[in-house]
Amino acid sequence: MTHGDQLSDPEVLNRCFEDVAQSGVDIAPMVYQTFLEAMPEADQHIGYMDERMRGRMLDQIFNLLLDDIDTSYLEFETRTHRGYGANSRFYRGMLEAVRDAVKRALKDGWSTQYESAFTRSIDQIVEEIERLESPSPA
Repeated sequence: MTHGDQLSDPEVLNRCFEDVAQSGVDIAPMVYQTFLEAMPEADQHIGYMDERMRGRMLDQIFNLLLDDIDTSYLEFETRTHRGYGANSRFYRGMLEAVRDAVKRALKDGWSTQYESAFTRSIDQIVEEIERLESPSPA
């Protein structure tokens, strides 16, 4: 949704990803390299994944960033990934790795508007995951 001339965070991020696509840079290898450098303990959970699985995972992450938060979908994903050892730290690390790879790919095309939209979106997604992870009151 837009408010006057102001774009929503998903709209800003969509424009950002369009800029990456136009740059011709494949950010997927950068995302995984950045993520595993920041969180080497995650290698035991995703190190076995082939390129196709990593691509599907990135596609899901892009969807999280580009849409309003779908709590039921996020609940399903967090429950599924919990079985693989994922937690909110891993999600934050992966989302930040996407942001950092995009930032490197865009170089001078990176903007404060992109930075702000990523920060707010990452925080909202992780807050929702943490809420889903916390035990429900009995």
